[in-house]
Amino acid sequence: MRKSMTAIFLALAPVGALSLVPAAPVQAQQVAISVSLFHQELAAHGRWFQHPRYGWAWFPTTVDAQWRPYSHGQWVWTEQYGWYWNSDEPFGWATYHYGRWGYDEVYGWVWIPGSTWGPAWVAFRYSEGQVGWAPLPPETLEISFGFDTRYTDMSASYYEPRWVFVARDHFLDARIYTSALPVMQNNVYIRQTVNVTNYVTVNNVIVNRSVDRQRMETAMGRKIEAARVKDVDDVRKSGRRGDTEIDAYRPQVRVTPGTAPPVAARAKPGDKPRYAVHKDATAPSERRVGPSPTSPPDSADPKAHPAQPPAKVAPSAPPGGAQRQPPQRSTPPAKPDEPSRIDPDGRNSERRGATPAQPAQPPAKVAPSAPPDRSQTQPPQRSAPPAKPSVPPAAQPPAKIAPSAPPSRAEPAPPQRSAPPVKPNEPPKKANDDQKKNDEKPGR
Repeated sequence: MRKSMTAIFLALAPVGALSLVPAAPVQAQQVAISVSLFHQELAAHGRWFQHPRYGWAWFPTTVDAQWRPYSHGQWVWTEQYGWYWNSDEPFGWATYHYGRWGYDEVYGWVWIPGSTWGPAWVAFRYSEGQVGWAPLPPETLEISFGFDTRYTDMSASYYEPRWVFVARDHFLDARIYTSALPVMQNNVYIRQTVNVTNYVTVNNVIVNRSVDRQRMETAMGRKIEAARVKDVDDVRKSGRRGDTEIDAYRPQVRVTPGTAPPVAARAKPGDKPRYAVHKDATAPSERRVGPSPTSPPDSADPKAHPAQPPAKVAPSAPPGGAQRQPPQRSTPPAKPDEPSRIDPDGRNSERRGATPAQPAQPPAKVAPSAPPDRSQTQPPQRSAPPAKPSVPPAAQPPAKIAPSAPPSRAEPAPPQRSAPPVKPNEPPKKANDDQKKNDEKPGR
C-alpha cells in the first residue's frame, strides 16, 4: 500500500508543481483589440482626418498653445522596459506607446496609429549639460527596434522644434514641461549633444536603453529607483499608481486597412489645433505635396501638373483647330500649290490629291504676298508651249483658279502675235515667182 501511494504521488508531482507555482498574470497585450478603440477613445480629445500620405490620422484639440508630444509627463526607469514615458494626459496610453507622431502642414502635430507597443517612441540626445528627446518620425512606423541612425539623428532644421531639452539634473522631474529649455535654443542644444537612441529587444519585449542609467545616477548623485509596469485590462485604469508601480494598458492592436473613425469624430472645416502650425517644421518626407519615396518627382500630387490637361487636349481640341483655320482660309488664291503644303490637320490632303514633288513650299503659308509671286511665276510655266492655246486650260484642273487665268492669258498673247513679223523671206519669194512668170511669157 505504501509503495502504491508513493507511485501515485510521484505520478502527480509534476502536475502539483505546476499548479503550486503562482500563475503568471494574464498579460493585457494578449488581448486583441481593433483600431476602432483608438477612434472611440481619442474622439473626446481631438479629431480624425484623412491624411493624403498616412491615411487616418489624429490631432489633439484639448492642449495649450505651447504643447508638444512627450512634454506633459515624466520619465521613469522600469524593470522590464527601461525608460518609460508616464504621461499626464488622458490620451497618452495610446499616442505615446503606439504609432508615431508626424507634422502636418495644416494641422501641425498628428498621430498615426500603430500596432506595436513600446515604452516610448522617441529619439534621445545627450551631453554633460542637457538631455533631449523628440518623437520618432513616421518612417519608423514599421520598425520595432534597431532603428537606422538616419531616422534617429533628427538634426535637420525642420526637426528642431520637435525636441524637448532639459538640463540633465531635471531629467526625472515629475512636471518636466516646466523645466523645458527654450525652443529657440534647440539648434544650439542639438549641436552640443550626441544621438544616443538605443532600442533593443529582450524576450520579444522592446526595451529603451537610450540614456545610460548609471551615468545619470553618477551625474545626479543619487540612485534611480526602478518601477514595475503592471498590466491592466481597462484603458481607464492606465496611469501611474505609486512610486514603484505603474499601471499600463497595452493590448495587442489589430490595424485593419480601411477602418474609418465615426463621422462624429472626424475633423470639420472649423476644427483646428490651439497651437500655432509652422509649415517649416514639416520634413520633406511628411509634406503633402512632396513626392513619395517610390514614385518619380511631382507624381504624388495632382496639383503639380496644372498644365498637363491642356497639353494633352491641344493636338485634337477644337480650339487648336480654330486657331489654325485662318491660315487655311488665306490659301485659296494659292490653291495650285496647296497639294504640296504640310497641313497638320490633314484636311487639304484629304480634299485634293497631294503631289509630293513640291516639298519646298511650306514657307508660302506665312507669306501674305504669295499671290503676286505666283502670278509672276505662271507666265514662264505657260510660255513653254506658245503655239498651243489649249495648254493653259489644261493647267486649270482646279476650277477655282479661273479668276486669275484671264490676266495670265493676255500676257502670253503678244508673243504669239509677234510671229508674223518674222516672215521676211516671203516678199522675195513672191518677187521670184513674178520674175519667172515674166520670163515664161512669149516674147522674152
